[in-house]
Amino acid sequence: MSNVGIARITDNIANAISLIAAAGLVLMTLLIAWQVFGRHVLNASPVWSEAGALIVMFYFVLLGAAVGVHEQYHLGLRLVVSRLPVGLSLPVYIAGQLVIGVFGLAMAWNGIQLIDFTQDHTIPSLNVSRSIAYWPFVIFGGLIALFTVVRSLNAIVHRKETSPWS
Repeated sequence: MSNVGIARITDNIANAISLIAAAGLVLMTLLIAWQVFGRHVLNASPVWSEAGALIVMFYFVLLGAAVGVHEQYHLGLRLVVSRLPVGLSLPVYIAGQLVIGVFGLAMAWNGIQLIDFTQDHTIPSLNVSRSIAYWPFVIFGGLIALFTVVRSLNAIVHRKETSPWS
């Protein structure tokens, strides 16, 4: 599979994640609206709504952040890289991507550790394992690592034709 094919796949993944994150935002809004309705109209706020909204927020915020890395909306070295001589810009860009990718892998690894540690703990209001709150860190970290690898490969392959990092 060519680098263009891999880039297209990651673009499709990022688009799907954007839709899932947007649906999460809508779901969280509905959960909070139900909580407010229950508190002020029914005089009985549902016990699960706040914890549920918080879990949903973890997912859509971290998934949205992963898309931000894919779209390069994150803090980066773009200004520095764009002002460097051609011979230095690619290595500095790749080094920046490496740092971001290592951050993603560390986040995924530590998320797995948190999942393992909290597997037997229960969120009382939802009656589910507390580990459900840490899966977004694993997903987010894995996606960041994937996106930075693809960005780096794209930069290496297209270094003479265009500047994919600008």
